[in-house]
Amino acid sequence: MTEEEFEAFVDAAHDELHDKQQALADRHGIGKFARWWFDQNIGRLQFFDADDRLALEAEVIEAGSYSPRSNTWMWAWANPSLLAPLRERASRLRALEELTGYEIFGRDHAFEIEDEAMAWELAAIAVKHLGAMGCYRAPSSKQDGPRTFFALMGLHRRP
Repeated sequence: MTEEEFEAFVDAAHDELHDKQQALADRHGIGKFARWWFDQNIGRLQFFDADDRLALEAEVIEAGSYSPRSNTWMWAWANPSLLAPLRERASRLRALEELTGYEIFGRDHAFEIEDEAMAWELAAIAVKHLGAMGCYRAPSSKQDGPRTFFALMGLHRRP
């Protein structure tokens, strides 16, 4: 991709993610649940209501994580703290390097980025590439702790 084509690709990914995020909030209440939990063993993101009942479960591919403390991003496929099957699912994102011609998509270590807005851009590109329904940015329990970005691949309401 030329730089101009890449910028158009990023803009399209950003606009698509905005629309997808709005749909997720409107139709499924993403962003309004009392708490969330990611179970690495089953590779599912779970959302709980105010009564601590499982309300929604999501099939996900972890895209990556952003550290506000160091302004760094790490692709999930390169993250040794993830179980191997989860890294393997995320490895589809490595194709972005060849698709775009930008080596940022093939870095196998944490690397510096501008800010969390750029982390959202990377997540938007991942969502577009994966054909995901949208993204969930899992907050950290610490103010400057890492934020994990999950591409939502499927949603299941729980009774």
